[in-house]
Amino acid sequence: MVTFDETAKRRIRFLTRRGLLELDIVLGRFMQAEFNRLSDEELSVFVEILDLPDPEFLALVNEKEVCNNPAFLPLLDKIRQAKAV
Repeated sequence: MVTFDETAKRRIRFLTRRGLLELDIVLGRFMQAEFNRLSDEELSVFVEILDLPDPEFLALVNEKEVCNNPAFLPLLDKIRQAKAV
């Protein structure tokens, strides 16, 4: 399992800067509310999600598309909860 040090976490924070304003806002709220509490396993999944193209990522967050990766579901739920705040 990968262990995320502070340098890796800074890289992840940088990756949350997206091209879509709505996604930027959602991720900003998520980062503020949840990021520091994520386990290394969750961070690994988050990096995978961040690799998705912006439109696909936003569609998953907004539940406009069905998520075919069960590993994404718990983290997408956390992102959605942060979005609702």
